[in-house]
Amino acid sequence: MKPRRILARRDATEIFDRAVRERALAVLTIQETDDWRSFKARFLERDPNARFFVLDYQPVNGETLPPVVPGQYIGVTFRQGSRKLLFATVVEAKGHFVLDDRTTVAAIRYRWPDSMTELQRRAYFRTPVPPSMTLLVSLWPGGITARGSAQASTLQVTTGDLADLSCGGALVRLHQATPTTWLDGEVLGVEMQLPDGRPPVVLDARFRGIRPDESGARSGALQFVGLELTVDGRLVLQRLAASVQRLHRQSMIAGLRDRQSKLKP
Repeated sequence: MKPRRILARRDATEIFDRAVRERALAVLTIQETDDWRSFKARFLERDPNARFFVLDYQPVNGETLPPVVPGQYIGVTFRQGSRKLLFATVVEAKGHFVLDDRTTVAAIRYRWPDSMTELQRRAYFRTPVPPSMTLLVSLWPGGITARGSAQASTLQVTTGDLADLSCGGALVRLHQATPTTWLDGEVLGVEMQLPDGRPPVVLDARFRGIRPDESGARSGALQFVGLELTVDGRLVLQRLAASVQRLHRQSMIAGLRDRQSKLKP
């Protein structure tokens, strides 16, 4: 289940052709100072020869659109069949797109990406961490950029164990008994051990509330953000995909052993 990097123009053109034909919905992510903003847009046009594509710039479900300016880097994710596609692009121009003789919509033209990352749907399933494995996680408010100040004050750092993992997020079983003061959608910095024996990954995530894990333990839900925007982020994404596969395999083995032990007289 290794992520596939799409480089061939023919493959990318076919993907964009289908996205435009289906008016596929994409999620766009930008970074504003120490915060992350996301909004949704639909594919309108693509030109592989001129190397650009167009998405609308319309509010969806009353959302407030963040300001977007030419030259700005933006992360794009969208689904196509059983796969999720991610890439980084640059805003080229803002204007209006003609839908028909009487209708135009606000739209933005983006640069054709140099490459895409393809993840199969399995990579976004939440895979539990086997009970025999402990993977430590540290969380702090403010994201990666606040890591230094958070580490200088241990009261700002919350620790826990990884309960489950996907390429899109995680559930962390919290060690602290006191309630967190994080707000839903707040950006947190995350330092997380993965089951690959390498140094922990460090990334940004949005806090998505407190919920119980499978055992009922108090846990924090996280949604990873911004991984598609940078080379380092895409490398982290590759490690996450490999770790999800490893955890899935180990969970299957642990479940098989448990069933076999129950069958013994």
